[in-house]
Amino acid sequence: MNIIGNFDLFADTFPPTLLPWVFQIILREWNNFPRTTRNPLENRITKRFVGHLQSCQETRQLPFTFEALVKLVDARKDTETGELDIRVIHGQRSRVFFAFECKKLNVIHYGKYASQAGKYVGDDGMGCFLSGQYDGGSDCGGMIGYVMDNNVPKAVIAINKALKTYENSLRIKQPVKLKISSLLNENDNPCYETIHMNSEKDFTIYHLILPYDVRV
Repeated sequence: MNIIGNFDLFADTFPPTLLPWVFQIILREWNNFPRTTRNPLENRITKRFVGHLQSCQETRQLPFTFEALVKLVDARKDTETGELDIRVIHGQRSRVFFAFECKKLNVIHYGKYASQAGKYVGDDGMGCFLSGQYDGGSDCGGMIGYVMDNNVPKAVIAINKALKTYENSLRIKQPVKLKISSLLNENDNPCYETIHMNSEKDFTIYHLILPYDVRV
């Protein structure tokens, strides 16, 4: 992949031209990432997957790094202001990053099915970006959905339904659904996007919906 753009190590934003590469690495390496037959918590999936991605960044000398479960702190407060599930950094400024929030979808809990699409789009999911809690200095962020029953089309339908419910609070621009992104529109592994109205400029959330595909 030919990469162009501003790669100043002290830039104010994460280089947007790196995003297709970030998404491609995640989609490709998800297929190489060994999962277990257990039903792990979101954080356990994320930590192990980021460990796998970190081994890739070392062997491939990628121009960005992956970090898991990063605590956000504020110099004006003595408490944590949040936790990034996955932080992607290029450069020397820790407050300039691209963030992913990760959620499980299509789960079976005590024998009952739950799409959990409401959690995915809600205040602790997509809402984290629009509240400014996950402000990495740019106008975009990412969601990763772990589809525990591997039925990605069903998960997408549930998310689209939830987006209609949260349309006003999420300030979604038309169409109110996951739209295949022109940033990475591969047929087998599409990246989706939603665009949200902000006071100054629109905010884009990119969505990677991954089948858990249990492996031993």
